[in-house]
Amino acid sequence: MTVRFLWHEAVPTFVECLGSLPNLHTLEIGFGENNPDTLRLKNVLQRLQLPQIKTLILPPAAHPLIEHCPNVEDVNWVVGDRTATSDDFLRSLVLIPDSKIKRLAIPLVSPANRPCK
Repeated sequence: MTVRFLWHEAVPTFVECLGSLPNLHTLEIGFGENNPDTLRLKNVLQRLQLPQIKTLILPPAAHPLIEHCPNVEDVNWVVGDRTATSDDFLRSLVLIPDSKIKRLAIPLVSPANRPCK
């Protein structure tokens, strides 16, 4: 299923919806023009736990979701055509106690190998 919406308008409703989907095991957040605001996402996620999520595919701005998926096994960081660093993303991985991650895909992006626009 693909759902499209503006993050600044829909983050709270989206998070509430996630909490009501016990059979959801894969969560992919696409890389579009309206990426999640990291601080707003952190605030909205405070009480959410998604133990059923096994696979996460996310842009850098959505890294706070990792901390709320304690059983995630497969993490893919989608950079798209934007310059990004992995610092916050990797910090989120460290915050998972007893991590069950088996596969981690983080593309390396530097000024020298940044995708062309």
